[in-house]
Amino acid sequence: MIGDSLSDTGNNGRWTWDSGQNKLYDEQLAERYGLELSPSSNGGSNYAAGGATATPELNPQDNTADQGTAVALPKRGEKPTTTVCIFTGSAETIWRRPSRKPTMAQQIAGNSATSAAAQVGLLLDAGAGLVVVPNVPDISATPMLLEAVITAGLGAAAPPALKAALDALAEGATPDFASRQQAIPQGACWRRLQR
Repeated sequence: MIGDSLSDTGNNGRWTWDSGQNKLYDEQLAERYGLELSPSSNGGSNYAAGGATATPELNPQDNTADQGTAVALPKRGEKPTTTVCIFTGSAETIWRRPSRKPTMAQQIAGNSATSAAAQVGLLLDAGAGLVVVPNVPDISATPMLLEAVITAGLGAAAPPALKAALDALAEGATPDFASRQQAIPQGACWRRLQR
């Protein structure tokens, strides 16, 4: 596994609301195919790291180019990995916030795509039989972006509104949309703000 926070199972932490309570997509995928997936920092095959970018210039410390090199170059006489999943691009969008500099957004996206494509080629050249490249999900539904929108819209009222919403979510299991809607009744956090 190569990627950013959407795939990180512990190299830079777990980037989910409920930490290890629910499995990430890559953990579910590995389980489905009977594969072991653990952080590379613990000797595992998941090199994904929160904040990693496809373009090394944006994040020299954590990037998928270096992760790909670690996967593609066999260690201690091991065979090259035959199946690799590379999920990248969301960190450029979320962490680097290209919308702050709209003129750079297209350049950042283009460089990210070009770098990711080159990394896929290197993995195939190194012997990977299959490289899975999922599309970047709808980041407008990510907690970080929603928090940024709420904070921008509510200003000083945002912290209590966010706390109310998170408290409501923490009170019960919310594995799907219907349960999340039930956990946060319409207007619950807004009513708390008006008190």
